[in-house]
Amino acid sequence: MNKKSHKKKQKRRNRNDGRNKENIIEADVATKQNGDAKEPQIEQDKPKQDLCYEIKHSDVMGRYLVATRDIKAGEVIIEAPAVVVGPCSGCGLICLGCYRELDETSLTKCVGCKWPLCSSSCQGLGKYTGHSTYECETLKSVTPDYSNIEDLKDSYQALAPLRCLLLKKEDPDKWAALSAMEAHNDIRRARGDIWPMNDRNVVQRLKKWDLEYDEEEIHTVCGILEVNAFEVGVSGANARALYDEAYLLAHDCTPSTTHTDAEGRPARPLTVRASIPHRAGDIISLCYAYTLQGTLKRREHLRLSKFFECSCLRCADPTELGTAASAFRCPRCGARVLPADPLRAPAPWRCARCPYEMAAAAVLLLLQRLTDEYEQIDANDVAGFESFLTKYRNVLHDSHYLFLSAKHSLSQLYGKVSDFMIHEMSEEQLNRKVEICRDLMKVFDVIEPGYSRLRGITLYELHAPLMVLTTRDFERKAITKENLRNRLKEIVSYLSESALILGFEPRHSPEGLMAGAARHALSKIKTWEHIIGKIS
Repeated sequence: MNKKSHKKKQKRRNRNDGRNKENIIEADVATKQNGDAKEPQIEQDKPKQDLCYEIKHSDVMGRYLVATRDIKAGEVIIEAPAVVVGPCSGCGLICLGCYRELDETSLTKCVGCKWPLCSSSCQGLGKYTGHSTYECETLKSVTPDYSNIEDLKDSYQALAPLRCLLLKKEDPDKWAALSAMEAHNDIRRARGDIWPMNDRNVVQRLKKWDLEYDEEEIHTVCGILEVNAFEVGVSGANARALYDEAYLLAHDCTPSTTHTDAEGRPARPLTVRASIPHRAGDIISLCYAYTLQGTLKRREHLRLSKFFECSCLRCADPTELGTAASAFRCPRCGARVLPADPLRAPAPWRCARCPYEMAAAAVLLLLQRLTDEYEQIDANDVAGFESFLTKYRNVLHDSHYLFLSAKHSLSQLYGKVSDFMIHEMSEEQLNRKVEICRDLMKVFDVIEPGYSRLRGITLYELHAPLMVLTTRDFERKAITKENLRNRLKEIVSYLSESALILGFEPRHSPEGLMAGAARHALSKIKTWEHIIGKIS
């Protein structure tokens, strides 16, 4: 039942398509592509005594990792180099070296195979984690048709499987590591959607390219990618990767680890850290679904794309561990309406206070309608998100996952977009941002506890309005010295934890930059000590 964590797809603004065509440059990458196999590697094989986990097996879970000793929050559990990296299925036109999206009217062609690149100096050229020499050599006989961009985009679905297959000859050790991963061929073959789709988009595509591979082997690597791949890269990247050992992490909808990939480092290693303390014997887990979704959506994703039914503590609890992340409001009494049996999709939903009941089919229809409406909101539309929260306040519980998603967006929009810049916001708006962040933290402390990215970002967002409100109160002499000290202590605690959590992220990632901003804000708060004395 192995699977991998999926980052939420960010909404994007519409692009301006009215640009000049055929601004295409050819990249001379011959000097770049010299020895993929010699790319520096991350040391992967720790001495056995240094490992903090062991592999166990059960009929229900398959293989999984268990702590062999106590593990501290923030401690590195696994650091593994990528076995293979490739484009995500269904991506747009992207660079084969770094996976950044390309403007189809202005791109660079690889001088060897003519496939799309971002530039002739792309950092992924000549590396097995990007556009390798052996991939380039293979694709020389498959000239892309730039007059049919949609077909070219479709052809990207075959590239990650092709990269897996190329390892059999080019890097037998990586092929062996990949081959040890679960593909769930029997389950996938029995499905009426996945197997035919892969046959059409991958098997037939490779045949069209005159590449001789066994059909069963092609389907197997497709399954390995679907079951085990991590989505990797910062915003704007469209890549997935396989990692040895990390693929054995068990799933839980309240994960005990967090992970980051180092795009700029050799072999693009994945680092898995404990987000909470582990005791010896604890299962080490991550979430293969998006934690900010409700049980119905998470279990549907896991069933359709990871091929198992989740029955973790969160999924089995109608209240989702007390968060009410799937709860509706009763139209009769206003109490919570929850699933009678969350592990049985056809089960009715019932009010916790009165006899009101909803059929499962009605719940699905309502959720779909609300989700469709939510997804129409522009990513930067503060008023749109607030309107959604107001419109459905008598339909959805305050912490329903659609409301959480809206609040998550608002927590980052307030203070950063036009008409809502942090120092221009009214006191009412600043307090609204504080309220939203506190609402989110109550849920995040349960569903992504400890050193999680969601908590680190939200703590940073929480400090900003509190700091502005505190400064304004001080400037108009509306706060006592003692209250000022207490408020600053609170802000320092949020910034310190945020800097610690986000400090585990790559330095130049958005989260890494936020960690730097948190540290800078902490240093500025120190200047208040000449007024109120030592803060901490």
